[in-house]
Amino acid sequence: MTMRALKYVLTFRWANVLSEIAGHLSAVALVLATLIMTYGVSMRYVFSKPTVWQTEVSIYLLVFVTFVGAAYGLKHHAHVGVDLLVELLPLRSQLVVRILTALLALGVAGAVVWTSYATWWEAVEGGFRTSTALGAPLSVVYAILPVGMLLVIFQYLAFIIEGIEGLLSGEKTAASAALLGQGNAELAAAVEEPGSTTAANIGEAGVEQTHPLHTTTDERRQP
Repeated sequence: MTMRALKYVLTFRWANVLSEIAGHLSAVALVLATLIMTYGVSMRYVFSKPTVWQTEVSIYLLVFVTFVGAAYGLKHHAHVGVDLLVELLPLRSQLVVRILTALLALGVAGAVVWTSYATWWEAVEGGFRTSTALGAPLSVVYAILPVGMLLVIFQYLAFIIEGIEGLLSGEKTAASAALLGQGNAELAAAVEEPGSTTAANIGEAGVEQTHPLHTTTDERRQP
């Protein structure tokens, strides 16, 4: 394994790929849930032939969307957050706050994985099934939560490691800028373009970086 490949593995950057895959799978599950619910309503109220499985399957698919798609939402900063005060800080200080917050969230996600894994293993050993007509194995249903939270943990680790690298090197990499949240999306895009004006204005001290709410004199003169 080359040093570049080893760094890719150790820094959890592959988590970004997993999060994207999880997001696409969640989108497919959401479409399936919509189609199944439409089918169930049609069979019940149009053809007077109700089915007994569509509600349960739809619920499982929506649970899948919620927990497996959480990592995708985290990667794209789609989760609700209150960052009014944080965005008043210099970008370097914002990065420190985001890293600390990610560490706290990492602990919560780890606790969820630990407890949900115990429940899942109990269902595996007991061969538990739902008491409905479908009789779905609970081991499959209970696996959704720990798998989804594992993906969230991987994504947090990727953010944290990249953010720490940015702090130690005094540089703002694309991932560390992305860790700052949706409000700094322009900064994240600018960092990916080393020749851009915004990237050139980012200093190591983290005080005079270009912020989406701030414009330079030259920028204000432009129509």
